[in-house]
Amino acid sequence: MIDVIKVLITLAIFLKASVHDIKEREVPDELWIFMVVCGLILDGIQYFIQPYSLLIAILQFVIIFALANFMFYVAGFGGADAKALIALSVMFPVYPRMGMFPILNTGIGIFAFSVLSNSVIVAPILALMLFIRNLKERDGKLIYKFIGLKVDADRIPRFYNLLEYVDEDWKVVRVVRGVEPSNSMLKRLKEAKEKRIIDRVWVTPALPFLVFMTAGFVIAVVFGDILVWLMCLILA
Repeated sequence: MIDVIKVLITLAIFLKASVHDIKEREVPDELWIFMVVCGLILDGIQYFIQPYSLLIAILQFVIIFALANFMFYVAGFGGADAKALIALSVMFPVYPRMGMFPILNTGIGIFAFSVLSNSVIVAPILALMLFIRNLKERDGKLIYKFIGLKVDADRIPRFYNLLEYVDEDWKVVRVVRGVEPSNSMLKRLKEAKEKRIIDRVWVTPALPFLVFMTAGFVIAVVFGDILVWLMCLILA
C-alpha cells in the first residue's frame, strides 16, 4: 500500500514537472522539496511496516546523488533532471513492488537508476515518431527525418533549434546538431523568406529530458529495468 501511495505521488509530481519543463524550461524547486519531504515521511512508515536495510537505502542514495551531480557538472545533465533523480532515490530507498508489478525485473535494485536507464531507451521513440511524420518530406538530409520537422522560416516555434539557417552572406547552412536561434538569426530567416531564398527550414525540438524520465518512471514501475532485461535476453 505504501508503494502505491509513493508511486501515485511521484507520478503526479513528475507530470506537473514535465508540464513546467515543456512550457517554461524551468521546474520549481518546491516540487522536488515536496517529493523529498513526502518520501522521508513515507520511508519512515514503510520501515516500521515492511523493514528494509537502512545501509542499502543510504548506499543507493549516495550512488544516485554522486551520479546526478556528475551528470550535471560534467555531462550537461539538466538541473531539474538531476534533482528528480535525487528525489527518486529518497522516495524509493528500495524498488517498489505492487502485486504483479514490476512484471519483468527490478534491475540492479536501484529504482532511480532503472528510471534513468529506461529514459535513455525511450528517447529514440521520438525519432521514430518524427520519421513517420516526415515520410512525406522529400528534401533535406535523411537524418533530419529522424530528429526534426519542417516549419515556415518566419515562424520558428519556441524551444526549437535550427538545423537550417541563413548566414550573413545569405547562404543556407545545414547542420546535424541543432543550433539555438538568436534574434539576429530569426530576423535573417524572415528576411530570407521575403527574398524567396528559403521558404521552410528544418528544426529540431529541444524536448526536456524530464519528459522521457516520466515515461521511464512508468516503465520502471510496470515492467522494471528494460536495459537489464535486454541484456539478460542477449546473454541467455
